[in-house]
Amino acid sequence: MIRTCKNCAGKLAYDIAQKALVCEHCGSTYSVEDYDSDPETEASELPLIKTEGMVNCKIFSCSACGAEISVTDTEASTFCIYCGNPTIIFSRVGKFKKPDKIIPFKITKEEALELVRKRLNKGIFIPKAIKDFEPELLRGIYIPYYISNVEYDSSMILSSVQKSGKHSHTYYHKRSGYITLPWVTTDASSTLNDSTSQRLEPYVVKECVSFDEDYLVGFYSDISDVKSKDATRLAQRRAREVYNEEMLNSIPGSSKKIVKERYRAEVYEQPTTAFFPAWFLTFRYQDKPYTITINGQTGKLVGGVPWNKTLFTILTVILSIIFTTAITLPFAPVLTNTDDIRLILMAVVFSAISITAGINKIKKVLKSIARTTESSLTSFVGKRQKGE
Repeated sequence: MIRTCKNCAGKLAYDIAQKALVCEHCGSTYSVEDYDSDPETEASELPLIKTEGMVNCKIFSCSACGAEISVTDTEASTFCIYCGNPTIIFSRVGKFKKPDKIIPFKITKEEALELVRKRLNKGIFIPKAIKDFEPELLRGIYIPYYISNVEYDSSMILSSVQKSGKHSHTYYHKRSGYITLPWVTTDASSTLNDSTSQRLEPYVVKECVSFDEDYLVGFYSDISDVKSKDATRLAQRRAREVYNEEMLNSIPGSSKKIVKERYRAEVYEQPTTAFFPAWFLTFRYQDKPYTITINGQTGKLVGGVPWNKTLFTILTVILSIIFTTAITLPFAPVLTNTDDIRLILMAVVFSAISITAGINKIKKVLKSIARTTESSLTSFVGKRQKGE
């Protein structure tokens, strides 16, 4: 798809800051709503039969992981946005159904890069080589989504444990209710890891506008390959998760759980299709690619990077020892009764909890790092292609 300047015939691209099409040559601007594309120009670039409700695009395939990307501008792709490998090849000219809505990019490329640098610079345990990274690839991609209107009602019995002095008692609670969730979003691309797309959320869905191809000029767009019925089931499951979380939060105590429930989830009408914006930033560290994703509307970051786990563990242990010593040392000369011994035990328990928390932190970060690495993304794409 080509958009050309009506003054000098230069190439146009959508400018996020100006919210308009801007000529790269003379600087002329055109609003998306007012720009009238030339059908003959599009047909000469992408010789497809025009189909109502369809968008023409070039399809690129990664020979490393098999991911497919649709490109709606004239720039040839040389890197895979999912696994970071420079083995993208042009495979075919294709077409896909137009989405109903789109959230245009609000975060510019420069802003996305700055957000990542600021986040990394705050990391005490992140190596300097990573903080000073040079982006190997930074691409804006529109991710396909479904937006579903879900009605959910449920009746349930919940239990929780509450303490009374030295004793604990289990209490049972009845809850029932009804909610309407008009904007349940679900990723419509099986290529992108579901955990990654969900962590990019929430998007401000009310800022959706009617789809116009001109918003895609200068960006990439992923192809929707998830059926609407699958999106409906996922929307119902997500509505249930939201509802159950609220019900569990409504009861006091600990060890909360749902003992029994009866529920109904309905998705009315066909889900709305939409494109949501995201930036994909890939850089290399020790010859391995890492990809961080940025919500193109809100600036939310998703992903993790390698860090100094040894230094973190050592500091956690040292701080725990210092805390334990600070509590018990003033009482050392008079530790003669049960209360004093109990104080020491409490300090030891706190140290153990601190060390455990440190270990859990390491595990959490490692999971986050796994989502940015080539192997995890390649494995995910491979499984989806095999239908597993």
